[in-house]
Amino acid sequence: MNGKIYPLAYKLSPGQTCTLYYLGFPQTWKATLLDIARKNNPRFKDEYGLPTNALKKLVDSWMEGVIALSPLKKDSHDEHWLTSCYAYSEKNIQALCGIIKVWVKATYVTAPRTLPLVKKLANDFCDMINTDDFKALQATSEVCLTLKDGTVCEEAYQAVPLLAVNRLLGQEIVLSGRTLHLCYAAKNQLISHPIIDSKSHHQYSFVFDLSVQTTPPQRKALLLCQMSIRRWILDNYNKERSPFLSESIGSHIKVSDSKYCQVPIAYDYISKQLDWKVQDKECYNIWGYEQLPSANDILRDPKIYIEKILLPYKNGMTGFVASKIGTGVSVVDKASLYKSVSVLLGDMVCEQPEAKRVMLSGQKFSYFKSPQEYESPEDFRSWASKCVDTDRITFEIYGLWQDPNHLDLLRLVQSKIEQDFGVESESSCLKIQCLHKEIGNLADGMPDDDKQTKIQRCREIVEQLGQADLVTACIFVLPGQERYIKGDPKKVLRNAFARTGRVVQFINPENDINRNKIENAVYDLYRQLGIVTLLNFQKKLPPLAYTPCVGMHLCTQVHGISNKARFLPIYVTVDLLKGKTQVHCDAFSNRTVSYREACLEMAKLFWENDLEQRCVDASRVPAKQKLIELKNRYYMKEDGVLFVIQSDGNTRAVWSGISDKEINGYTVTDEYCPSQINVGMPKNPYPLSLTDSGVRIIRIRSNQEVPDYFTNLSAQSTDDRLQFSSASGIFKYDDVYWGIHEKPNDFRYTNSFKMSKIDQPQQQFAEKDMIELYPLQLQSGDNATNWIFYTNALRHIPIQYSQSSVLPLPLHLAKSLEEYLFDA
Repeated sequence: MNGKIYPLAYKLSPGQTCTLYYLGFPQTWKATLLDIARKNNPRFKDEYGLPTNALKKLVDSWMEGVIALSPLKKDSHDEHWLTSCYAYSEKNIQALCGIIKVWVKATYVTAPRTLPLVKKLANDFCDMINTDDFKALQATSEVCLTLKDGTVCEEAYQAVPLLAVNRLLGQEIVLSGRTLHLCYAAKNQLISHPIIDSKSHHQYSFVFDLSVQTTPPQRKALLLCQMSIRRWILDNYNKERSPFLSESIGSHIKVSDSKYCQVPIAYDYISKQLDWKVQDKECYNIWGYEQLPSANDILRDPKIYIEKILLPYKNGMTGFVASKIGTGVSVVDKASLYKSVSVLLGDMVCEQPEAKRVMLSGQKFSYFKSPQEYESPEDFRSWASKCVDTDRITFEIYGLWQDPNHLDLLRLVQSKIEQDFGVESESSCLKIQCLHKEIGNLADGMPDDDKQTKIQRCREIVEQLGQADLVTACIFVLPGQERYIKGDPKKVLRNAFARTGRVVQFINPENDINRNKIENAVYDLYRQLGIVTLLNFQKKLPPLAYTPCVGMHLCTQVHGISNKARFLPIYVTVDLLKGKTQVHCDAFSNRTVSYREACLEMAKLFWENDLEQRCVDASRVPAKQKLIELKNRYYMKEDGVLFVIQSDGNTRAVWSGISDKEINGYTVTDEYCPSQINVGMPKNPYPLSLTDSGVRIIRIRSNQEVPDYFTNLSAQSTDDRLQFSSASGIFKYDDVYWGIHEKPNDFRYTNSFKMSKIDQPQQQFAEKDMIELYPLQLQSGDNATNWIFYTNALRHIPIQYSQSSVLPLPLHLAKSLEEYLFDA
């Protein structure tokens, strides 16, 4: 077993300096734009400022070297509005002025329902823009990016990746005998020149994403280098028409030997056809690049343009020739590329970081992989009855029961459920029944993607189904995907079923349907009922298994029938021994409900006219409310509760105290025992002491803020054939822990340790995801490793996965509830 892992990250050499170039924003411009914004929106608020997020995206995409663009507000100081690692040439400033015009016109001229006066003022503003206004607003400063203690200055988070990209740009790396030429593809991203598979002639590139991230509590910095494969579309089946695009496709346009520009192609609702995204196309033209061909021409025959224009391929794209290139970068390639990049970065980076494995016995849960492993079916019935809190469940199985092609599949579904619960007797504590339901017109495709069409269809299905009197769970076997050229009805069906008191799981009858897929679908239905795990209580449980666990999750962009909300916090509490899973949400009609009822409540939110206000009320200092409640309930150290929170850009927007920056400022009385933590909002801090209470908090990160990794060479490795060993368990790097679950017996994982993509381009490669676990709050005398192992073990026990979930059980369950949010 591997005792070490090596993150795909570099320690930064101390003492690196950089000249930063600043550009102020002309005050007359800002005054004019604020006046336009107020006339455009009578409810405009000065404290929110101008809508510069869209401008920032355009500047990031179309100006190299930019590390910051500050908001423009009534009282903002705009001397350092734009910050760059590169000096502003006359051409740069001309391009910036052009990009500002593109943003202004998109916001105040071509936007729907814009007043004629606003359009005129915006056009007048664009006519008055002059590069000379920027000449007196330039400044520079010399900053030290990397410090001796391993930390970095604030500017370094954006500057260091840009400087690293600049070092790598145009360089060449040799991988398994193939030379990779590195090209600019986007901010902080490089791709290799396309590599052609000699057998299929399909193409792919290696992708390198660079970012600076930190680890708590000292906030020491690492330069992460995430690697992936980007597959390119080879051809279209039908040269007469463009394929249907369910989402935009980011075309990569080669503008030099070492640079690609990305211009998305998407459906244009004004021209009613596929076209270049207008703003990006205009920004592309600002730089004077070669004129773009028709987007439809490229989509109809991408092979003709493949030397100059590359279209990324994703699984499931209809109309295009399916890529024969496998996904994923092998461990063999990660290790080799990491070392090659390190050489090119030179004195920017120093020693290689490594994490050592932590051992602790007796921490694994024993659980059944199937309900049929219980000693008797009655034991499973008893457990299911406790979890769902009912003595009767109706299973409705929807499908084409008269269709011989569907009949076998439907029978397998029913057989699986009946085998799980076994033969029913009069003394059975839980009664079940399986009902055959013809789908009739329920699964008809949507005629269009219009919101009112979906709302009307949902209402019709609700009336057609009628309310369920008992606990009802449904399996819905959909007809073939070919019936849904225009609109897939799953979201509408799920919402309608939930509004009639039914949870529902869908099965798509693809060619690869097998027993395993059916089992997973049935188990996912059990999860929706509240049967979230199948622990074996006959075996010894981990010491902390008696500790309830609570997960706080933040839903984003919650849509309603008349408005939408930015955030919605929900809390899932799991009592493993009692089998009870409860969900609390202040926006629900009943604030604390069972997991099954939470599915139904999530579906109802769309139909609430006051949804936005409900979510606003629920999002007021959500961490403070919950943690004070837990502190009052679990007020003794011995009476513990585990609180898990996933840290990302969204959760930090409602709980700033989980950021590395704030953790760095906490006063610690013992290891992982801060005297107080901030449980408030970013602009409304609230220090709370949890000392000597029963509350323990583990912060989780599982996104691009956590590095990928490679392992040591195995004993079987030779100079001619490298082979790496697998790694699993808990690894410690400084004060943070990284969790990796065991490699499944799957060729994608096995081959990853011994093959290169260069030699096997059609091979799929995978490696178990690594998550970061940090004890934000423990109590004096706690063994941190115990709490980390318990949290990590919670990833291994969800019922519907034979492998581990990315997140611990409460967060996994909370995130899964989002499937019931409706967005018409």
